[in-house]
Amino acid sequence: MYEWTEPYEDETIKERIEEFGQAQKIAMQNGKVLVASYEQFWLPALNDLSDVEYLGRERHRAPYGTFEPAADVPFHGALWFTPAKDAALPPSLKNIKEWIPAGAVVDMNARMVKIKVDEIEITFTSINVSLNAHQLLQEINQELVRANAGVYVWKIEPVDEMSSSVRHLFPDGRIPALSNAHTRADVTGYALMQDRPYQHTLIYVGFAAYKTSVESLWASLIRGRGSCSMRGMSVLADGEVKMMTQPLTEFNVMHAGIICRKALPGKWEARDDSAYALVFEQGREVETELQMLAAKRLQEALAFPIPDTWAKTLWEHGLDAGFIQRLETGGDCRGGVRLDLGKPWQELVQNLLEQEVLTI
Repeated sequence: MYEWTEPYEDETIKERIEEFGQAQKIAMQNGKVLVASYEQFWLPALNDLSDVEYLGRERHRAPYGTFEPAADVPFHGALWFTPAKDAALPPSLKNIKEWIPAGAVVDMNARMVKIKVDEIEITFTSINVSLNAHQLLQEINQELVRANAGVYVWKIEPVDEMSSSVRHLFPDGRIPALSNAHTRADVTGYALMQDRPYQHTLIYVGFAAYKTSVESLWASLIRGRGSCSMRGMSVLADGEVKMMTQPLTEFNVMHAGIICRKALPGKWEARDDSAYALVFEQGREVETELQMLAAKRLQEALAFPIPDTWAKTLWEHGLDAGFIQRLETGGDCRGGVRLDLGKPWQELVQNLLEQEVLTI
């Protein structure tokens, strides 16, 4: 999804709406219809009309009427159409209405646009959220013209994410995919470390797919050859991984969670050079939860005791010293860190005790 948070306005469109509206009124007062030689806002386009014959000097003729240059109209190629008596007119030349300027409210999470002006209320669904604000404004107006709505939008305003009627696991609305050479699956959450420019280390991934796809992706990850990718980047699991699955019978697919053993509480082993702390629960403050989990993992892995009261201090100094590295997370994984156990944690703690930053 294209990220934009401020209202987008095009004053030029607003001015042209007013100019076109005034030109339409003048044409109607003279018993004419305002037509454009090429596509212009909502005006009928000469190129889209059938059986039109060019007579010269910008004049045209059709079985249902004639076209002549329009005087004092603020755009090139403006024509006045004069209908022939009792002629059957093309749909675009009938029931000409007055178009009015309007603003629109865009809910990117719900993929919805709402337009309300005077007594008119219009709603569009399934909008293309990959467009930027200018492109989206163009697409909205193209749909309004197609529907002959009588409303033309010059301003769009995004709804605040917290005010949206829809919540997504991924705030930007883009669902990552985990794939190998044979299949792909939509990701529901992930935690990875961007430690290499060509390959990232995968700590956790949740995804939904058919059983055969789950088995294929699982096989690729346990082989440890970097044959899986996510968002165009090769991913390699950090050591041994575990998988849990849950059938989603209403969708005829399975939800799988694959997580490194080093990220599982109580599963750390003395040969491991790192441990991970991941936060999944909703409703808790992520940073506070990570501090507590990091302390518990250190209590499990280090050879000397770590009191719970040291959690915040060790967290802050560990981050500053590079002993703790943040992971890139998304979806149902709300935060995560890697604890580098190859670093001199005992020396760090001893220095903090000597400086009386930590107390026993």
